[in-house]
Amino acid sequence: SAVTEQSGSEESAVSQSDTDIDSMFTDRDKEVGYDEEKCVAITLSDDGSSCDNTSVDIDGQTITITEEGTYLLSGSLSNGSVVVATDENVKVRLIFNGVVINNDSSADIYVQSADKVFITLAPDSENMLSNGGTYETVDDNNIDSVIFSKSDLTLNGSGSLTVTAKAGHGIVSKDDLVITGGTYAITAASQGLSGKDSIRILDGDFTIASGKDALYSENEDNAEKGFVYIAGGNFNLT
Repeated sequence: SAVTEQSGSEESAVSQSDTDIDSMFTDRDKEVGYDEEKCVAITLSDDGSSCDNTSVDIDGQTITITEEGTYLLSGSLSNGSVVVATDENVKVRLIFNGVVINNDSSADIYVQSADKVFITLAPDSENMLSNGGTYETVDDNNIDSVIFSKSDLTLNGSGSLTVTAKAGHGIVSKDDLVITGGTYAITAASQGLSGKDSIRILDGDFTIASGKDALYSENEDNAEKGFVYIAGGNFNLT
């Protein structure tokens, strides 16, 4: 009967959707819990950021993470950046628990090298990142966003993140950009979210005001990449 056929097609649609979601998001993409005592604590401050672990280099307002691990960040920098520069096969996790960073002339968060980086917004935390309006060349990479990642980048958690890009884009990954949760307010002169290989969103609240595309993905070298996949979330895109 027509009713049976209808219910059958609904079931297949549901199972297909679940399969898609499992293939799009890893367990670690969705992992938001952390043990504060096992994290490497980084306290950001203009007067002198501090960390008691040798895997973190502090040079003025530039904080460079060089080893695999989970890093708990709090505090503020008025013209600084957090750089991830590890081996290409290493995963790094950053927990934002009240992070406020402005950078007048580059990215606030720059993933120069890693296998994958996770940014978790701590529960009830408010985090703010901004660029002052210019991007100066710091190496051979064309950095043009407030969060700029050469590697796969995942954002999750239940806190909030405000991104203000007076020039350039909000959040860019040159691989996959994955978001599984959190509240995002992004104002960008150009694109809001950009993932070269893909943008994959499982959930979250997104308010994006952008001069160009709110969500943008393009890979001219691989026809199977350069896609936007949205499983859920709330979107207010301008």
